[in-house]
Amino acid sequence: LQPFASQGWLEHAKMEEECGDIDRCRKILSKGLKCCSLNESLMVKAIKLEERAGNLPAAREILARLKPAPIETIWRTMLEGALLEARAGNMLVAQKIFKYLMDRVPRYGPIYFEAFRFEEKNENYERALRIILRGLKENSHYGPLWFAALRLQERLCSSTDITIIRETVELAKQAISKELTW
Repeated sequence: LQPFASQGWLEHAKMEEECGDIDRCRKILSKGLKCCSLNESLMVKAIKLEERAGNLPAAREILARLKPAPIETIWRTMLEGALLEARAGNMLVAQKIFKYLMDRVPRYGPIYFEAFRFEEKNENYERALRIILRGLKENSHYGPLWFAALRLQERLCSSTDITIIRETVELAKQAISKELTW
């Protein structure tokens, strides 16, 4: 076995989880994280395992290990932390994490997309629109943000005036990959 190969730990943990031995799965993930301390896949698996088990303090403890690491290497795992807090009902904490990520690593479209989804789910449409516009300003080539913008504008526009939607479609066609042009 190669202890520094995260995939082996993930597969072993998955097997134990599928067999119903959650404690063994947890121990395997813990050992894996000792060898591959900031591995995104191992961390996310461990965080989600603890969340499903109802052990939010343990999930947060795993996330706390990210503190000394450079944000460019751990932003995806932090994003999972924001989603964890949102699912746990800690809206202000989730918003703070999203804001931190948008301020520190602004070029990554998935951060804006997940922050938008969070605000949309909470029916905070104006804030969701501001997030999308900021995301498009930072990364206009990220297709899911354009689709989110269109969906949100459909919700916010009156049925008689769809010019803003048409304008958005034209802007999107100029910015996104040709494979996504409809």
